[in-house]
Amino acid sequence: MSLILSKNLTLPDDQYFHNGSKKTGIVLHHTVGGTASSTLNWWKTDGQMVGTAYLIGRDGTVYEVFDPKGWAWQFGLKWRRDEKIKFEKRFIGIEIASEGGLIESGGSLYCFDRISDKTRKNKSEAFDYGKDYRGYRYFDKYETAQIDSVIELVNQLCETFNIPKNLPKNYLEYYEKKLIDFEGIIGHTMVRSDKSDPAPDNNFWQRIITECSLTQLEINDKEESEVIKINEEDINKLFEHNMKELNKMHVPAGSMIKGLIMELARDERNTFIKLRSAESGGHIVHYDFVQGDPGLVYRIGLALGLKQVTEDKLEVRNA
Repeated sequence: MSLILSKNLTLPDDQYFHNGSKKTGIVLHHTVGGTASSTLNWWKTDGQMVGTAYLIGRDGTVYEVFDPKGWAWQFGLKWRRDEKIKFEKRFIGIEIASEGGLIESGGSLYCFDRISDKTRKNKSEAFDYGKDYRGYRYFDKYETAQIDSVIELVNQLCETFNIPKNLPKNYLEYYEKKLIDFEGIIGHTMVRSDKSDPAPDNNFWQRIITECSLTQLEINDKEESEVIKINEEDINKLFEHNMKELNKMHVPAGSMIKGLIMELARDERNTFIKLRSAESGGHIVHYDFVQGDPGLVYRIGLALGLKQVTEDKLEVRNA
């Protein structure tokens, strides 16, 4: 049975790009919003040409937001401009209407990282991953009708655009540029270490794999020749530079960032960042990634209690 697409939620013609490339991939997201319509309204007012070709409402309705031959910004990558444009243009995006990651406080769950009566979430509507994943243990559970629609839509798009039915084997991992030439189905988390969509629900992914007949592929690690290893002298210079940035910050905040840097470098991690643009007496510092595993910055930063960790910014809670 052919999927019925609704045209009731669409972006104006001047809010997406019409000159898309040959489509060779599909990416799954969730909205971190209340409804499909609220997400579309945000895209319309954002003014940044952000969006995905499809939105899936909580009742399973599939909205075609714009012609999937076109494209809009959906990944938020920090790659070189020509690389990220090429990547963006060949992927068709599917957003599942969902509140996303949930926080726990006093035995209750809350969405949008805010604790209030309006953001309280019924536990029966939550998925428990059992451990931390990208800063969350609990997630808004996708409706069965939504998953059914994702499966049908993925199958239809693969057939229409001749998209290979491939999926990285470790679908909860962060691959970043290792997927720069990948053709098939991916999740947002695979190319952004600071994202948590789609939810890490193995049952969800196994349904996609089984009912879309996906082939899971091993993604090769970087060849040894591609791995850049800075020497001891460079590490010492980097440490001195970072200390100058840390000394600009509010003292306790700088100490917490220093702790993160030390944790990244210890044992076999060999992960280094270069700080920049520290707020004078403040709690925010930006950084450039130098070497190692970018995902460690996010995971260790949150474990240490940082308020926010993105691909280029660290923020410490203001006590």
